Amino acid sequence: MIAARSLVLAATLLVTVGGCRGGASGPKVTLRYRPPAGATYHYTLDQQNAMRIEGGPMSALPEQTFRMRIYYTQRVKGPTQGGVAVTVTFDSTSLEAPGMGAGALQPALDRMRGMKSDVVYDDRMHVLSATFTGLTGAPSPVTEQLAGSMKSMAYALPEGPVGVGDSWVAEHELPLGQQLNASHALKSRTKMTVKEIQIAGADTAVLLGVETTFPDEPITVTQQSGGGAPQSETLRLSGSLSGEQLFSLSRSAQLRAMMGGTIKMKRGPDGQPAVTMAMTQQTSLQLTEAK
Repeated sequence: MIAARSLVLAATLLVTVGGCRGGASGPKVTLRYRPPAGATYHYTLDQQNAMRIEGGPMSALPEQTFRMRIYYTQRVKGPTQGGVAVTVTFDSTSLEAPGMGAGALQPALDRMRGMKSDVVYDDRMHVLSATFTGLTGAPSPVTEQLAGSMKSMAYALPEGPVGVGDSWVAEHELPLGQQLNASHALKSRTKMTVKEIQIAGADTAVLLGVETTFPDEPITVTQQSGGGAPQSETLRLSGSLSGEQLFSLSRSAQLRAMMGGTIKMKRGPDGQPAVTMAMTQQTSLQLTEAK
């Protein structure tokens, strides 16, 4: 789900400057998730996608593009059992998709307005729970998918202090594997690297480089077609997304994030030529207001 990754990117950090300032790595910081209770942050997510089919008879089809903007508010409820409770509310969503009728998706986008996600993180940003509801408080049809995406895309913070040049790696189980009835979990690998520690008076900001890669290993998916026997296909997911995230200590919030790259999905029935779909994605996230 497009929104799920942005929600995780919007999570805030408390960055505590440690006492270790010796050695080649310079100052060390300990990253922990401890935002102030009652804080409210307004974010704008802008994501542009271009999808094309490479090779085969369908490669003649034109490239499909769309641009989605999501405006949402993040409110920190405060400490709860085992972690910190946060509520994210979808304020509005717009979609530009050439080739689709104007307003064709507007009813679906309107139904997202007011949708809320209640998430509990521990101090290293492991997702302890994630629940999504619509305006009436009843479960939304997409709540299970959103909750799974939220849990799988949270970036766990490092155990100990890190300095410029230090990095850590986390694996994430992608909801796509469950949706496609894959033979085993589909995972991505994300490397986080401290690029800068910016200290100016009372304000401290940490710039992180982020690189997510996909396994490019064969996975069997099973599809049921028209009441007949299940059909097996082989799926391979490859490519990478890279970018930066900037966090502020004085606001205890992410100020901005940018990610981009290309993801390829190669899929086809066993023993037959596979079709490769390539999606180029550019995503930006901006804190527009903080209280």
